[in-house]
Formats: sequence, C-alpha cells, structure tokens
Amino acid sequence: PGHGGERGGQVGPRQSFGEGVEGLYGIQRILRQRVNRIRMSFYERYGNSIWDARPYSLTEANPAKIPTYREHFGGNIGGPLRIPRVYDGRDKTFFFVNYNGARTRGPVDTFATVPTPAERGGDFSDRGAQLFDPRSNLSGPRAPLGSSIPTAMLDPAAVGLLKFIPLPNLPGLVQNFHFETRVPTANDSVNVRLLHTISSKLNAQATYNLSETRTHAFQNLPDFESNTSIRGQNLMLGLTQNWTQRFLHDSRVFWTRNRSSVLNLFAFNDDIAAALGITGVSNDPINFGVPQVSYTNFTDLNDPVPALRRNQTLRYVDSLSYSLPRHTLRAGAEIRRLETNTRTDPMPRGQFTFTGLMTSQLDAQGRPLPGTGFDFADFLLGLPQATSERFGTSSTYFRSWGFVGYFQDDWRIHPRFSLNWGIRYEAVTPPVELFDHIANLDVNSDITRVATVIPGQAAPFSGSLPRSLVRGDYNNWSPRIGIAWKPPFKWLSPKHVVTLRAGYGVFYNSSIYNQLAASMANQPPWAQAQIRLTSAAQVLALENGFPPAPPTTAKNTVAVDPNYHVGSAQIWNMTLETQLTQNTIAELTYTGTKGTHLDELRAPNRASPGSPLNTDEQRRIANALGFTYDTSGASSIYHALQVRVGRRMARGLMIQGLYTYGKSIDNASSIGGGAPIVVQDDRNPQLDRGLSSFDVRHQFRLFYFYELPFGERKRWGRKGWTSRAFGHWQVNGNTTVSTGTPYTARVLGNLSDNTGTGANFSERADQVSNPSLPADRRTPLEFFNTAAFTLPPLGRFGDAARNTIPGPGTFSINFGLARFMRFGKDQQRRVELRWEVSNLMNTPNFTGLWTVVNSATYGRVLGTRAMRTLDFALRVNF
Repeated sequence: PGHGGERGGQVGPRQSFGEGVEGLYGIQRILRQRVNRIRMSFYERYGNSIWDARPYSLTEANPAKIPTYREHFGGNIGGPLRIPRVYDGRDKTFFFVNYNGARTRGPVDTFATVPTPAERGGDFSDRGAQLFDPRSNLSGPRAPLGSSIPTAMLDPAAVGLLKFIPLPNLPGLVQNFHFETRVPTANDSVNVRLLHTISSKLNAQATYNLSETRTHAFQNLPDFESNTSIRGQNLMLGLTQNWTQRFLHDSRVFWTRNRSSVLNLFAFNDDIAAALGITGVSNDPINFGVPQVSYTNFTDLNDPVPALRRNQTLRYVDSLSYSLPRHTLRAGAEIRRLETNTRTDPMPRGQFTFTGLMTSQLDAQGRPLPGTGFDFADFLLGLPQATSERFGTSSTYFRSWGFVGYFQDDWRIHPRFSLNWGIRYEAVTPPVELFDHIANLDVNSDITRVATVIPGQAAPFSGSLPRSLVRGDYNNWSPRIGIAWKPPFKWLSPKHVVTLRAGYGVFYNSSIYNQLAASMANQPPWAQAQIRLTSAAQVLALENGFPPAPPTTAKNTVAVDPNYHVGSAQIWNMTLETQLTQNTIAELTYTGTKGTHLDELRAPNRASPGSPLNTDEQRRIANALGFTYDTSGASSIYHALQVRVGRRMARGLMIQGLYTYGKSIDNASSIGGGAPIVVQDDRNPQLDRGLSSFDVRHQFRLFYFYELPFGERKRWGRKGWTSRAFGHWQVNGNTTVSTGTPYTARVLGNLSDNTGTGANFSERADQVSNPSLPADRRTPLEFFNTAAFTLPPLGRFGDAARNTIPGPGTFSINFGLARFMRFGKDQQRRVELRWEVSNLMNTPNFTGLWTVVNSATYGRVLGTRAMRTLDFALRVNF
C-alpha cells in the first residue's frame, strides 16, 4: 500500500487488462448463445414442363410435350435439446432433424418396334420375308411358305398374346410406336441426429435415417405396369473416448435394414398363362402375368417379375488413434452380420425366344441359311428356338459374416516428406441358406460330367464342400502405401513449388458372394429350372415349352466354381501438383487399375461346331441341359491421365477444369454394372478381351462459381440502392463433354445358332472395316458405319472384338443463378432464391445403340436424355 502512488501509473494498463478479460468472456458468452440457439431452415424447389423444352424425337418432326412437374421440399431444425421442466441440454446435448420430400410426375417417352396389322395376321410381304414350313421337315430342307403364314397355322396362344402388343401409331416398320405418358413418384426421408457430451473425455452420438420411395412404372409397352415400394432404415450409435490429447478411441454400432417390393398389375388378378394354355410354368397367383417373349426385330414383351426383398446388416466398428510427434497411428476392426431375405421367382412365367429359326431354310448340316425365316413368323406359329424358366422355392434366407481389420501409420519423416502406410485384411464368408435350399452343379475337370449337389451332400468331383457350396477365399490382404514429397529443386521458382503424391492399394469385391448365392437359389431339386433348345427330337412350343426331361438329366441352369476367387483390383496413382499463380493450381495425375480374378460366365454344355441344328444329344455333357458356369478367370487393365487446373475462390471467382484421357480393357462377363455376357467361344475365352463396356476415352468437365462484385464488402455498390439491387448475386454452372461408351456388333435371330453349338445369344459379327463415322454423318437412324460388319459364315463364330462401335457421347451445359438476402435484427436470417437450367443449349444426347447386324433396327439410336429443363428454388434459414 505504501507504494500506491508509485504504481499509480499502472492503473490504466490494469483496467485495460480487466476490460480485455471481460471482453473475452463477452465473446465466449456470445458464442455460447449462438451455439445454443435453435436454428431452422426450409426449402422448396419446383419445375414444370411448361418451362421445359420440347422432347427430342427420333422419328417425329414435332413431338408433343408431356405435361409433368417435379417438386422437392424439406426442412431442418437443430440446436440444444431442451424439454421444459424435464431436461435442459444447453452446452452438452444437441439435436438435428432433417426432412426431405419429393413429388414428381415424370415423363415416359419411349419408342418401340411393333408388327403392322398385316404382320399380325401373318403377312410379311412388306419385308420381303422368305418363310419355310417347319412341319415339312424340321431338320431341312423345308418346303417354302412364301411371305405369309396361312391363318389356319396361327397358334392360339400367340394370337392371344397379340392383345398385349399395341398397333403402330407411327408410319414405317421400325420404331413405329411412340409411347408417351407420365408416372408418379414420391420420396420421403427423415434424418435425426443426437450429440451428447458426457464429460470432457466422453462424447456420444446417435443417428437415425428413414427413407421411403413409391413409384409407378411402365415398361416399353403400355400394358406392362408395376408398382415399386422401397423403404430404408439406418441407425448408428457411437461413443468417442478422448482418453488423452494423444489417444482417441471410437466405437460405433450400425444397423441397416432395406425393404423393396415390386408387383405388376396382373398379380393375383389375371392368370394369363393358364388362359392361353401355356403349361409348365408357375401357377402361384403372385406370379400371374404375361410370359417374357424375346424377338430379334421387335420390342420384347417384358412384364416385371414380382419380388420382395428384406436385407439387414448389423456392424460393430472399433477404431483407435494415437498421436506421436512424427506418427499418427490408427488401428481398427469391424464385424458384420449380413442377412438377405428374398421372396421371388426369377423366371416364373417362362421366357420364350423367337429368332426366325423355325421358318428358316436349312442347309445339309441343318444350319439356317441367311436371309430366310422371320422371328415374328416363328411367334405366330408358336415355335420358339429357346425357352427358360426358374421358379419353385420362392423364399430364401441367406446369412453371412464379414470381418475387417486394419493398421495405418501416418509418418511425417521430414517437413518435405511424409509416408502413409498400412495393411488391411477383410474376409466375408459365402452366404449359407438357413434351410439349405440351394443347389450347385459339380463339374469335373474336363467338363464332360456334372452332378447336382446340395448342402450336406458329397460332391463327386470337388470333394467335401461347406454349406454355402462355395469355399471361402480368405487370403484377402490389402497393403496400402502413399507418399507426399516436396522436392527441393533449386531451379524452380519459390512461387512454383512442386508436390509429388503417389499411392498404391489393393481392394477386394467380396460382395460377389451374394450374386453367386442368389444364382444357386431356385434350382432343382428345390425348384423347377431349365434352359431348353428346340430340336428334331423335341420341338418346343408356346403351350409346351418345358417338356419333361429324363430323370437322370441335370436341369440346373447354373454351375458355380466351388473354388471361386474373390476379384481384386490393384490401384496406383501419381500426382504432380504446382501453383501457377497465387490462386491457381495445376495437377497432372496418372492412375492405373489392374483387375484380377474377375467374373467370367461360360456356357460349356454346347455341341461341337458344325453339329446338326440344336441337337441335345450332341451336347458336350449328355446328361445335362444348357447351363452357365460362373468362375473367376477374367482380368482387366485401366490407364488414365488426368489434367486439372483450378482457381481457388478469390475476388468472388472459383473455376476448375478437369480433363481425363483413359482406356479400359477386360474380358470379364460382368463389370461396370452391365448385364452378364456369356463367353462367345467357350474353347477360347481370351477372344472376348476388348474394350470395357464402361470405357470413356475422353472426358472434360468445367465447374465455376462467381459472386458479382456488388454489395457489402464488395468492390462496388456497397451501400444504398445499388447494394440492394445488385448485391449478393451468384452465378454457377458446369459443363460436361465426353465421348461415349462402346458397343458390340452382335448376331441374333436364326443365325444366333449358325455354328450348331447351341445359341447363347452372345455371338458376334465379322468386322470388315472401321465402324466410326464422321460427326456430320451420324444420324439417329444410322449412328455408325453399318457396312463395317457382316454376318459370319455358317459354322464359324464372328471375328469382331467386343465393344468396337463408338457410342453416343455427351455434351451438356448446366447453369444456375442465385441471390441471397439477409434479414432480421442480427442479420442471421437468410433467404436464397435460385434459378437452375439443365442442358442450357438444349443439345440432344443420345442413349443406346441397336447393334444386332441382322435386325431391322440395326444402327439406330434407341433414345435420348432429357432436353432443357428449368427449376426454381427457395431456401429460408432462421
């Protein structure tokens, strides 16, 4: 106290320090108030066909616009959990609830090829068809019928199916039916999240998601409708334990359940097969409907198959993280329990394939001659070339386990060099069926004998098998390594620092086991399944497409390699990154992928080339019908070079351009999401090696965002009416330009069995020239050089490789214009208005090509993507 006067000069600073503390507490108080504030938002997005462009028609000059709309809406609320007089969760318990909904009436705009009135009556003179009478001599030569079928020869079941095939509403013989309608779709989803701080070291969280989708759909013909309902639920419970500043432990439990239901409009109402006299198919009321009918020159009859699927997964995930001065160590493990419950019959009403074989003229070896026969003529006679069915034990219940473990070290060796390395192990058990209702075909090493095997039964050629009938592949180790390095190149400018990044990893496709298990369900002896080919010994008909086979004949349609290897992909990449200017970065990336043990689907039970037409007695395995053999002998390779130039957000502008040049090659039967393709020549699967079905050679993408320089804290118009009128406007958009995916020139119809080996419908044509056409010569009616392919000679497979036809590319410019406005006492509330345009230039983007050389639609485009659409959106945040 005696020194008060001497220290009097310190009062001012002491007061300043005190004011600073109070200011800090004030800031913290404001932050807590903001954190503990309830926040809400809602949005509405609407689009209507009155603002959209007219659809692009492949055949009509002025197609009608289908009246449709699309509406998306939702809301969010979140903040501290407070229940008056019950619980006050400020500063420790927070909740977030989100709802999203959508109601649309989407357009259906498709083209189909249907028979003319004359053709429905059996007159094919408009096509110049040369028809021959199969009744005169099934094995050939046959007596001519001319270009028409006498009315007395028409099959009653085929005539009955005509009512499901509409009459043409467009002129011509190809794509002469235009189907336009709209279908309703409804989507709803609710997300709930809770966060709770138990203590400074313990935090708990829980999330729940519920989503539902209801859709009414049409196939490509008006009478084939279906209703689809999908419900998904996800629950996560987590506990994060911050034991020290270095040691973190996280435990989570995930529960997922998905239910999907598909039902056509004939189910439980109209037994069409029974009314038409079609025998050997399912009579379960849920399977009522139109049989699947396939043609070469016409649109197929494809009535959706009813299905109910309920899948459930339970996962426990545990992870540890420990930080050291130069290392961050992570380790973890996961246990999964997977349940797949299905009620469906994959092919209950039978599939009937008409190719023109039965009205073709045959050579001395019993092989069809080109230019003869017609598929719809075969249909009117009720004489398919091939039939298949699969139904019986509808309900299956598959169970499997999954195990994952990993270790990772993020090692900062030097300020300029870091290494991330680790290893991952994963194993999934092949699914077992709770009631053992699966069956496999056990095949000997030289594929000359087969035997049906079920769980608990000895396999004569493969030895003892587990309940899954497939041995698990558990050697799935995945090394991972990555580096980041800033080389100290002195010749580089300090402003142009180069960073090198590279990585390598191995990934496994354990989900293939679900596909294999599903293929072994609905098989004899638990169900009825068979693939049949018509022959001189057994003529198939619509009413009798599934005659009984000898008791010793294996009728199973699928064989799975019991030693199936799980497919893997080795992925590696290297990136060079440098800063061109203060805000501009350039990257050059090379990436590669090598696939091993990929899926390969074979059809081994065929006769030798040159055998008489469809002779079951000449099959490689005499005591079996046609079946596919699923094994893992395929591979793939992918290389790509990517260039990215981007400008970070600066002065309101962000822009990024990305160009990719890539190429993918494989001989896999199913990769990239496509339908499985059977190997053409089972004696030489490597001949199926070609471009991947998803290969895209060139792709360029441009993204940009620009905020106009008006308004508060901007360059111009910071106050007054200019700020109110021009402030807070934003422009954004993206552009995509890419080449198309490739297609394969195929042979169907009567020549799909021109080798005499039995049709597998994956035979290819001969290639004689380049199929590409200059861009100015491509039209929807001839998109590629159709003269580049010819029919192969009788008795030989085509020499064209897979996927040699370049498909339609993509060009699309999307644009958006938005403005937001703040309001309220503290300016924390915000309204955003947005106008968005898809396909701004209204460019037609074609989809699909018809590449069957001997079909009427050869060379044509199948459809187009949506033309220009406009949407308006409103979002309000509180």
